[in-house]
Amino acid sequence: MNDTTVPLLSLKGVALGYGSQRVLEGLDVEIARAAYVGIVGPNGSGKTTLLKAILGIHPPLAGEVRWGGAAGLRPHIGYVPQRDAIDPLFPFTAIDVVLLPLTALRSVWSARDRRERAAAIDRAHVALERVGLMSVARQRYSSLSGGQRQRILMARALVTEPELLVLDEPTSGMDLGSTSRILDLVGALRSERHLTVLLVSHDLTLVAQRAESVLLLHEKGYLYGSTNDVVSPKALTALYGDGVSVVDVGARRIVIPSSSTVTSPAT
Repeated sequence: MNDTTVPLLSLKGVALGYGSQRVLEGLDVEIARAAYVGIVGPNGSGKTTLLKAILGIHPPLAGEVRWGGAAGLRPHIGYVPQRDAIDPLFPFTAIDVVLLPLTALRSVWSARDRRERAAAIDRAHVALERVGLMSVARQRYSSLSGGQRQRILMARALVTEPELLVLDEPTSGMDLGSTSRILDLVGALRSERHLTVLLVSHDLTLVAQRAESVLLLHEKGYLYGSTNDVVSPKALTALYGDGVSVVDVGARRIVIPSSSTVTSPAT
């Protein structure tokens, strides 16, 4: 059983970059189990580089990325990219996409393999049911709407039964209604499965309305803490200067940059 007092992920003195060019450095961040953390910043701030380090495909230049405390056990990770990450020209059905992490598209199956494939299909059906898209399982992925595609990618992440769900700009290009449905689904899945969620976005307002903690990347370094502390007039004014307002509308926090705040993370 996991010790809930041990952070799921710790970054200790982490520096990230390419060759001699450092994009981020001095990152000291701990992410608790079942946390909901937003990683936000403008283009070029290092979000993608940090995401690659967390996914294990870009080692740090310095420091340590540590999983599960001293044991160093990496959890199952479900990754949800932007919906355009799959080429629509491939003739995948919706369930083909969901099955990708489990089957590797093998074309020849032994008797044992067929049993394993049947079990994989059962898991895919469960994932499709959870995102509300069992009815489109056999439809071409390319024929689905943008919101449906993103939910299919969510099902693909869920089929591996992850402990950590990483979402990279999951609502990019979506309308307000689709954005709200996707993020409502993320919140429900987190509650049901005790998932740790990392939501990567350039949109500080969107992150402030959903995440409990925020890692804000910027040219001067980073801020990390509770959403109330990071997305506050005091913190943002210190970072960007005068002209950044934070307005609470009901339970939602909205960041309003001035026209002169050209590096605002909300743009």
